[in-house]
Amino acid sequence: MSRQILFAALPYVGLLVVAVGVLAGLAYLAGARVRLTRLAGLHADRTGGVQSLSFVLTLPIFIIVMLIIVQLSQITIAAVVVEYAAFAAARCAVVWIPAYVAEDFEEENQIAGLRYEGDEVRAGERYSIYSVAAESPKLNKIHLAAATACMPICPSRDVGAEAAHGGNAAAEPMITAYRAISPATAGNTEIPDRIRNKLAYALLNTQVQIEIAHSEDEPPLVPHFIDPEPRDFRPGEIGWADQVTVTVTHNFALLPGPARVLARRADAPPGTSPEADYGADEVARSIAKVGRTYVRQLSATARLTNEGEKPALRYVQPLHGGGM
Repeated sequence: MSRQILFAALPYVGLLVVAVGVLAGLAYLAGARVRLTRLAGLHADRTGGVQSLSFVLTLPIFIIVMLIIVQLSQITIAAVVVEYAAFAAARCAVVWIPAYVAEDFEEENQIAGLRYEGDEVRAGERYSIYSVAAESPKLNKIHLAAATACMPICPSRDVGAEAAHGGNAAAEPMITAYRAISPATAGNTEIPDRIRNKLAYALLNTQVQIEIAHSEDEPPLVPHFIDPEPRDFRPGEIGWADQVTVTVTHNFALLPGPARVLARRADAPPGTSPEADYGADEVARSIAKVGRTYVRQLSATARLTNEGEKPALRYVQPLHGGGM
């Protein structure tokens, strides 16, 4: 996991180094010099009442580069958070898939909406690949886990994210937990709204895709491929050694100022040709406008093995909590 995080953050760290170099160059051109011996008398210094022309000319560019550095730092942190969200969603998947939810719908090691995608060889083993193509209680729980993990990088201000998703009911337990952890914030009336705004944005701007790599040593998952005598294997039952791959995609909200500079025409009127507008500008292509917020899409993938065989004693996972 640490290797994945390193590779995810590496491009942004490189851009940060370049941006800091540009900032240092601008400061040098503006005539700024570090003189540690003059710091002691800085409070009584009355010189420099008239700013130099070089400083006036470079100040706007200096501010823009500074904001871009801040934005790149936030994207770097967001890339790390999305990597963690992928792991959290995969961990939730291998815990919830073995759980019993409802008879003839999502029993132990079953998840609804499986679709056969073809075969693939991994590490010398042949697998049948399936995707989860429909919503279900288990998928909703996995999505909530990914969205919750992305909350730290979501805007706390109201950006117009509708709170119609069922998972927004989880905001109230989060607020209660926050108050218990930090009793000193009990008088701050803005915190509950900030938590609700973060969760609403995360649920609407975080997508989850699940892929199951099913061993060919076991009967296929989709019903019309099932052997007439499937032994103890039920239709759609995911094996105890099957690989569960979860991909989390999140629309990371950018700062309004730098995003306008980087996006160029993300808010172009409908019908504008992206190819003619962006040209070879890959940065502008990667930024979109969702509602009134500029976003950059970040994605991460994690793979875990489904948890164990069916238990001898059925354990039922209730669906209350989080409104799912």
